[in-house]
Amino acid sequence: MSMNYSEKQKRIFNSVRNSLTELLSAASQINISTDQIHPIKETLKALEDKFLIVVVGEFNAGKSSFVNVLLNTELLEEGVTPTTANIQLIRYGENTQVSLIEDWGVSIQMPSPLLDSISFVDTPGTNTIIAEHEILTNWFLPKADLVIFLSSADRPYSESENKFLLNIKEWGKKIIIVLNKIDLIQTQQEIERVINFVKENADKQLKCDVPVFAVSSKIAKQARKEASEGLWNQSGFSLLEKYIQEKLDESVRFQLKMDSSLRIGERLAKQCLNLLTGELMFYQEDQELANSIQSQVQIYQKDMQNEIDRSIKEIDSIFFEIEKQGAIYFENLFRAKNIPNIMKKEKNQIAFQEQVLKNLPTEIERKTTDIVEMIYTQQQQMTQSFRKQIETRKTQFPGTEISTREQIERSSLLQKMQASIDEMLEKMEHDMAANIGMKHIQTAVTTALAIEVSAIGVGAALTIIATTVAADILSIVAAFWIGIAGFLVLPYYRKKSQKEFENQMTEIKLRLTDSLTKEFRLEIDSQVDHLNQAIQPFQRFIQSAMNRVQAQIQQITAIMNQISEIDKDL
Repeated sequence: MSMNYSEKQKRIFNSVRNSLTELLSAASQINISTDQIHPIKETLKALEDKFLIVVVGEFNAGKSSFVNVLLNTELLEEGVTPTTANIQLIRYGENTQVSLIEDWGVSIQMPSPLLDSISFVDTPGTNTIIAEHEILTNWFLPKADLVIFLSSADRPYSESENKFLLNIKEWGKKIIIVLNKIDLIQTQQEIERVINFVKENADKQLKCDVPVFAVSSKIAKQARKEASEGLWNQSGFSLLEKYIQEKLDESVRFQLKMDSSLRIGERLAKQCLNLLTGELMFYQEDQELANSIQSQVQIYQKDMQNEIDRSIKEIDSIFFEIEKQGAIYFENLFRAKNIPNIMKKEKNQIAFQEQVLKNLPTEIERKTTDIVEMIYTQQQQMTQSFRKQIETRKTQFPGTEISTREQIERSSLLQKMQASIDEMLEKMEHDMAANIGMKHIQTAVTTALAIEVSAIGVGAALTIIATTVAADILSIVAAFWIGIAGFLVLPYYRKKSQKEFENQMTEIKLRLTDSLTKEFRLEIDSQVDHLNQAIQPFQRFIQSAMNRVQAQIQQITAIMNQISEIDKDL
């Protein structure tokens, strides 16, 4: 760093360098192109270099001729065709020296007083027919501390020139427009009109105050040759030279150089934020998919539990009907006229099944079958929906925002999630074909009722159990009746039989409904666990990626805030 800087300038210089270095480090961790990072690397390299003025303009605007006049030299080749095929960097040197620089052009050293504190760059035409010219011009622009844009007075501020100036403005560069070849215009009034035209359009399009100078390199050369102050003033170079010497003093050059460097940093920071915002939005869409699936799973679990509870209540109501019919059965049986029938076991069993059970056990079996089918149907519909959602998301790609490694990991996790759901769907279809669900229910009923139901079915098993309960109650009463006959005990045994039947059926109901509820919920919970396990790896990846991106956004934003603070100091 130059020792001529004041303490404030040194502090600002260090702040600029530190912020840009921090930004370069942060940007290197982002999936941003090397072309986008390159300018800030070059800016950091050039931070301690002399103030750099880059001369640009369309070919035949007289750029090389303009620089020759400004530096009082004939080193730069001039012509009406695109003569400058390379970027030409002109710097101060005790002796004139020209050397080729690999990759970008020519370095010229010469003992010009103006070059003591300023370096110049002459560039190829922005509209040249040689394609490499525009590439080279755009490549060198980021290094500029000030851009002098040359336009020919006979075709001032064309549409193509406006586009290029807007491109320069995007880099945040200070711009001076120089109208060359004013010797082609006949009157001073016409010159003023052209200057005003360019000034108004430039200020409007670039949204800033753009200095405009009108010169004639042709007249200036003649002035140099004849040592004519009058011609030199007429050429317009005297005003431009004064502007460069006075308006661009050391303090202003420092300010412009720091400002130009900060604008390069600001540009990269905005590019990083745009890229990170796009990446974050893409991951948020991924998160929405995972959250949507998880939410649907939770809704499914809640809905299924409600359906199970509702179905169990319907089974409860069927048992209630059996208990009610049983009470009527025993009420009618324990009457004096039916005393002979109490001893007829087979007749009572038939009567019990016809008057009490009817088709109620079959209704319970149908209800359990309906629950199983509902669970499988809902599960199948849900998993098929998830599969379609994942398949659709797999076809959506983030573009360049996400690194190749993360894209591969993301695609792999999406594929694994889909494969897990496919496996679940395949198992479900197999279970449905093999009637596994009803086999589980039969196992639950067998456990609850202590009777094998796989061969006879749930309804038949319940019929046997209920009939056996009734028969056992009647056997006890019949035995007592044989031992101690008497009509007075009929009301007592009627009530006792009704109560015993109600108690035993209630116990059977509770064992059965508890076992069914447990089996149904185990099936639902198993499905939910399987789905959650399928989703979780993808969710963890997305959350980790979003945390990283959000941290990077905070880091870049903090650097932009640093740049804003430096701007205030400048």
